[in-house]
Amino acid sequence: MVEVMHLRVRYFQDSTPEDTPCREESFIRRDLEMALPLAETALILVDVWNNHFNESWLERARKVTTDAIVPALHAARAAGLTVVHAPSPEAIRASPHLRRFVSEGKKHTPSWPPDDFRKRKGIYEAFRGPRSQPPGIRPIPGLGVSPAIELKKDEPVIARQAQLQNFLEERGILHLIYAGFATNWCILHRDYGTRAMAGLGYNVIILRDATAGVEYPDTLDTGLATELAVREIEQQLGFSASNEDFLAGCGAARTG
Repeated sequence: MVEVMHLRVRYFQDSTPEDTPCREESFIRRDLEMALPLAETALILVDVWNNHFNESWLERARKVTTDAIVPALHAARAAGLTVVHAPSPEAIRASPHLRRFVSEGKKHTPSWPPDDFRKRKGIYEAFRGPRSQPPGIRPIPGLGVSPAIELKKDEPVIARQAQLQNFLEERGILHLIYAGFATNWCILHRDYGTRAMAGLGYNVIILRDATAGVEYPDTLDTGLATELAVREIEQQLGFSASNEDFLAGCGAARTG
């Protein structure tokens, strides 16, 4: 008998039933229940850091970590879900003790655009991206995993998509439940993030209470940037789930 976790997930579809005009004002979020085989499901913790140059975001992230991510992590472990820590290549470079995993996998170095252009070196320096323009991005001192997150020896730490892909294939994992930061940056855009892994065909779910995006001055009060990132996942990449439903699903799987 296959052990499963029943999880209510949410999605947003830019369509309507046949008897309803297909207009944007009629688009709604919908729920469904998924039965996720425990052995084929993993909790992916993205960039759950101990520090950041963005002080206001770090305040929110620390609260989300203790209030939502840590309970989700404990529930996942108790239910027997695989846990993968993905703290970013930057964090692993800054914290050598995090270097424990499998081979990097094959790397592909594109021949075009030229290397100097991709790195914005030499005559291409004028085209540096927004984060490299003045005043520049401040360094993050002592970057590493949040002290609220306990790293267990049997839980891999990965830095790149190839590492994650190797591990998932080895374990036969198909369903990826994401938590961590930042929703509109790394959760969406890391090479092991939701967009890339959905593109490889995995079933992607984000715990919408266990994440926080980087806001703009005019969205800070409403959290709109985070909300829109979650909606992008719900509409284009996969699904979202509440922490309440995730904890309930893990608890039922543990006792069932």
